[in-house]
Amino acid sequence: MTLSLLFLLLVAIFIAMIRKNGRLYQIKWIHSMSNHSWYSSPWLVGLFLFAVNVVLFGVTGLVLFGLSLLMIPFLHLFIMLGAVIISILVWMSIATSRSWKKWDRLKIGFVGSSFYLILTIFFFYQWASVEPRFPGDDTFMTALGFMVVAVVTAVAFVTCFSMLFFTKRE
Repeated sequence: MTLSLLFLLLVAIFIAMIRKNGRLYQIKWIHSMSNHSWYSSPWLVGLFLFAVNVVLFGVTGLVLFGLSLLMIPFLHLFIMLGAVIISILVWMSIATSRSWKKWDRLKIGFVGSSFYLILTIFFFYQWASVEPRFPGDDTFMTALGFMVVAVVTAVAFVTCFSMLFFTKRE
């Protein structure tokens, strides 16, 4: 319960940090970082996005693990929905924080979303190498779980990459 309240508090803080700029919602502190000198390098911004993706994925995973200990139905769906919304807001804020050239957006998108590509490859490998732990063990649910997680991380990779590559500052 404490982890879910902590996650909901983090979502509330993120919502408070959002501002509407034209037609887009953006996170203020990401736009304020565009004034720093390191933010002009697409490689460093890609590494920053990589780290943000790691933190968002890790916090969401920890909260979902904590929720698995509770018997509250459907709360995990709201937590995952909140994580998706926050991730999309972060990606949109980075993409529109300054005017990037096409190749710079490509670098940022590939470096930043490569975390999800690494996870996709890892989970596909785990799915392909599932073996029974003892004689007579049914590995169907384990393989299904790895396959679903691999598809979810692949969708996150494609979404993150396309949000950064195709979104331009107006």
